[in-house]
This record gives sequence, structure tokens and C-alpha cells, in this order.
Amino acid sequence: MNNKLEKRVPIRKRVLLLFLATMLIGLIAASVTGMICISWIKNSTEEVLTDQLERNLKSIVLQKAVAADARLEHYEKYIEFITDYIEEMYLNREQLIEQGKMFYSPVDTHEYALTRGFVREGMTEEEFHDDLFFFSNLEFVLAPIAKANEKLINTLYLGNTKGLLTSYDRFSYLSVPEPGPELVYDYFQSNWYRKGLQETGVFYTDLYTDSQGRGLTITVGSPFQNEKGEIEGVDCADFDITALFDEMLYINAGENALSFALDTNGKLISPDSLEVSVEEYTGLSTEALETLLSQPDGIMETKEAVYVCVPIERVGWTLCVAVPTKTIQDDIAKSDRYIIHAYLTFIGIAGLIILLSGIIANRVSTILTRPIEQLGRDMRIISEGNLNYRASVQHNDEIGDVTRQMNEMVDRLKITMRELLSSQEHADAMSRLATVDSLTGVGNKTAYDKQIREIEKGIGEGNYDFGLAMIDLNFLKMINDNYGHDKGNIAIMKLSGIICEIFAHSSVYRIGGDEFVVLLKDTDFENAMNLVLQFKNRIQQIASDDSLEPWNRVSAAIGYARYDEWKDTGVDSVLRRADHEMYRSKGNMKRS
Repeated sequence: MNNKLEKRVPIRKRVLLLFLATMLIGLIAASVTGMICISWIKNSTEEVLTDQLERNLKSIVLQKAVAADARLEHYEKYIEFITDYIEEMYLNREQLIEQGKMFYSPVDTHEYALTRGFVREGMTEEEFHDDLFFFSNLEFVLAPIAKANEKLINTLYLGNTKGLLTSYDRFSYLSVPEPGPELVYDYFQSNWYRKGLQETGVFYTDLYTDSQGRGLTITVGSPFQNEKGEIEGVDCADFDITALFDEMLYINAGENALSFALDTNGKLISPDSLEVSVEEYTGLSTEALETLLSQPDGIMETKEAVYVCVPIERVGWTLCVAVPTKTIQDDIAKSDRYIIHAYLTFIGIAGLIILLSGIIANRVSTILTRPIEQLGRDMRIISEGNLNYRASVQHNDEIGDVTRQMNEMVDRLKITMRELLSSQEHADAMSRLATVDSLTGVGNKTAYDKQIREIEKGIGEGNYDFGLAMIDLNFLKMINDNYGHDKGNIAIMKLSGIICEIFAHSSVYRIGGDEFVVLLKDTDFENAMNLVLQFKNRIQQIASDDSLEPWNRVSAAIGYARYDEWKDTGVDSVLRRADHEMYRSKGNMKRS
């Protein structure tokens, strides 16, 4: 029997030594792991930053390109509207000739005016008597378009196959001859006319600087047909895209970043001078530029910079951004400093945690007796979900403090749980509000976009039965200007009420100030044309009711299209067809 007493080591010291040893091993392991991670991060930082930069640039440039494409699509709608109007005119040619008037080129005006010209000398107005009377009716559609887009559209014009040039030009007085002679312009040889005769729809010309110094200009046109389906000429509009160009190239990609655009011929687009070469402006050689444009992802890295390009297919332009590699290197150096600082901070905080934890462990380990066991039992009861239970305070010491603090923690936990429940209910309410238009109570643009994603998914699964109705409120600007925006809001709400009443089983969304979209499915989809007719009759009834106030006498145009799996590529194409029908309906309403 060993008479020697075993050397006594207090539990407090055992717990403390074990705790400190564990923390120290953890600190060493964490430090070694951190050093390995830092080494790996430093080796891969440049690749990560470059990849992130490329993805960010690609996203930014793509957004700019999409915005520019959308603006150009908006320009197309003006031309499509004018073309449709002209072709509708040919269906009533004789009546319009009787209603028309002889018009002459103005000599001294600073307002938009209808002008005329001939393709060759010697042509007289007697030869074109009927055409002059016929095309004079164009002022009804050209005037509102030109005046509503005074800073965008320089000239609206058309040339027919007989040799008559009709235009609506605010600055016509600058080019009109003295009274007596006729304006002669051989537009048969012009780029816009020859290109228009070769196209079947809307087309764009190359960019040019307007001869009157009105900025960077592009001509958008379309051929038009007579009542027999034969091409009778080409109608066009000159758009000042200086503002669009500036907005498109305003890309915040960091210091010394360069943004530029190329036309269909690979030449630099510049509102100041079209003679600057790409190499002079960007430093890219012809070979490097060809390499960049041939990249499938539109990204190219050189020693000097990272280039990102996105095409704008509608007009054949290419939008590009170049960021110097020095920017990436500076970011890498900055990242290295952050990593070192973070590592040193981690070591300091870990040491402080070990110190504080040792002190706390020393305190706690001195009272490993029944109070701790009792506290453990109390904690077990509370952890099982009984938050109304209270741990008993055994002594007026550290264990007692822990016990009281635990009771307080349970109380705060109960309060927090109630607050969380209330917050969740509030969050649910806010989520619902986020998809509701605050003025009309119908779905907003966010709800519409979400619904479109679900429909696109349904199309992929073979669910094709749906239609879209595009509805646009007429004369909202007039109501706002003459009676105030509050009356404009009344008109919007009244139209919304009519839409919801007629299309009672459909989803209604307000996607713009005066634009609504109705998603027709199931019963309403089967009865779509009848509902559209009901809507038109209802609007016509209200619009003709002189007893109503102007803001209650709402007028609106509607266009409807149903999904056709052989014609449509997705929801957007259905919406475009509905939008086109709406504009056609709006044109018919203006003519009636």
C-alpha cells in the first residue's frame, strides 16, 4: 500500500490548465491555418479581382447597352406609328385628297412646318396636285410627334416614288429657296431612300453630324405601302442622339477608365468629331481591335488594360469600356494591407479572448458543487422550452449572479421572441405592400416582373394558354397640366377601377404612370375578345359623357395579344404585339 498521499491538484486549477491548453492549441492551429490561407489568398487575389472586375464591368456595360437598345426601340415606335398611319391613309386616299390643301415651303418660321420639295428641276405642283393635297393630311400625325419630341426629333420626312419630298422640319427656313423656285433634292440617290426600298421594316442609317450643328444624328426610317401592298416610298425621322450617346458612355468604372462606342463599320462614335481614329482615342491597334470584337464573351486582357465590349444589335454598335491594369494592381496592394491588418487584429483579439476566458474559467471552476448541479437542472428545464420556469438563487455569489442573469436572459428571450414574431408579421405586411401599386391598389411593376418569370417558367413546362392586354390612358399630361396632378391621379384610379371591373378574373398591373397590363388566363382568356370589346364600349361611353368632369371622362386605348407558340419566343414578344395593337388603336381613336 502506497502511504504517500497523492499530490492534491484543485479542480479549479485542473479546469483552468485544461482550458488554457485547449485555447493555446486552438490559437496555434488557427494561426497556422490563417498563414496558409493568407498565402493562398495573396496568390489568387489578382485573378479574383480581375475576374470580379470583368464581371462587374460586363454587368455595367450590358445594362448601358440594354438601356440604349430600349431607347432606340422607343424611336422605332414613332416610325412604325407614322408608317401605319400613312398606310391607313392610302385606304382612304380619295376622301383625304378632297379634305387636303395645297401647302408651300415656309420662308421665315422657327416653328415646325410642313414643307415640300421635288426630286428634279422642272417638276410643278400641277403634276403633284393630288399628292400635295393627300400628304397635307400628314400634319395631323406629324405635329404632335414633332412637338412632343422637340429636343429629340429634328425632322420628320418622306419621299414617294413619284418624286415628291414631304417633310415636317422646324428649321426648314434655313434651306428653303426664295419664293418662286421650288426646293429640289434628288433624294432618289440618298442613303436613306435607297436603303428604305431594300428593307421590309424599320431600318437605321449610319451616324452623322447634323448639317445645322444640332448634334450627333441617326436617321430611322421604314418603307410604306399603298392600298395594293406596293411600296410607295420611304418615311424617316432624324433623331438627335447626342444625349443618348452621353448617357450611354457615362460609365463610372474608376479612375482613368475609358468608355467608347463603335459604329457598324468599327469607327469611333464621337459627337465632337467623327474623324478621330480608334487607335488615336484608345491606343488599340487595328489587329487588337479585331481581336477584341471577336471575343465570344466580349472581354480581352492586355498588359495595359482590361477591355469589355457589348454589342447593341439593333443598330450594330458596340459599347466598350477599358480599365487600366494599374487599377487592379492598386487594389491588390490595398487588399494585401487589409489582409495583414486583419491577421494581426485576429492574433490580438484571440490573445485577449484567451486571457479573459482564463479569468472567467478560474472563477467558474472554484464553485463546482451543488449550486452548479442545481443550475444545470434548472437550465435543462428551461432549455426544454419552459420559459416560465425560474432558476433558484442558492447563494449570494457568482453562481447566484449567473442564475439571476440566466433568469433575466430568459425574460429578454421571451420579449425578443414576441418582438421577432411582431417583426415577422410586419415584414410580411411590407412584403405584400412592396408588390402593390400605392395609388390604385393593383399589382405594381415588381409584382408584374415576378408574374412574368412564373409565366416564362410555365411556357417552358408547356403551359401556353394566356394573353396580355396593354392599356394606355390618354390625355394624362393634359389633365395634369390643366387641372393638377391630383386630378390626374383620379383619372388613373378611375381607369384602374374600370379595368378591374371588366377583367374581374384577371391579374392587373400598373407598370408605368399611365400604362396598365392585364394578364388573361382561364375564364377571361377564353372570353378575351368579348372583354376587350366591353372595355372599348365602356371607355367610349364614359369619354362621350359630357356631364362628367374632364378627369372623370377617361379615355384609353387597348391592345390585346395571346401567346402563340409558333410566333412568340416569350412573354416580351406577346407584350410587344399587344403594345403595337394598343398604338394602332390609339391611332384609330385619334382619327375618329
